[in-house]
Amino acid sequence: MLVSLGVLAAVGLAVGLLVPDQKKPTVAVPDQVCQELLPSTHVKPLLPENGEAFEEEKSVNFGVGASKGRGSCDLSAGGSALAISFSRIQDPEYTMDTVARQAEEPGRTPISLGPAAGYLGDYNTWLYAPCPHAKGRGDLLAVKVGVSGVPEIKDRATMEKVAALTADVTRAVAREVEDCEGAGELPDTAPEIG
Repeated sequence: MLVSLGVLAAVGLAVGLLVPDQKKPTVAVPDQVCQELLPSTHVKPLLPENGEAFEEEKSVNFGVGASKGRGSCDLSAGGSALAISFSRIQDPEYTMDTVARQAEEPGRTPISLGPAAGYLGDYNTWLYAPCPHAKGRGDLLAVKVGVSGVPEIKDRATMEKVAALTADVTRAVAREVEDCEGAGELPDTAPEIG
């Protein structure tokens, strides 16, 4: 009897290991994310197709006209996450020349989008756009997209996906949230990499 139970347990274990897992549920990403400001066109390729359900958390100041100088939006699905944020840099010493120098640091790849420039790192992408303030300050709009649970931003395909999302965020925030003068000069194309 004990031998029979042992054989049954071994067979059950073998069957459990050989039968494929149930397919994880399909991740459904809405068409608009971050308080419905951003199209999810470039979000979807950075998240798994299957796994834990899509969530939008801590979405702050991404609404049209919500200008507060700072905002964040965290998206997750299937074990991967995107941390999207923006801020208005008011320091007159922090200029596009500063950004150009930072983009040349080791481990970074420069990107540009019309008058905006920035760089890709291993897990983060930054894009800076001129966003002058009505009071004469030469502010910069700084947009950051951080990734986790996806491959490092090293291969060309991942670089293109993250850069495209960062460009989407920059255009939307510059035009709809911060109302940056010259936001119309940001092209509706993919950013240049390298």
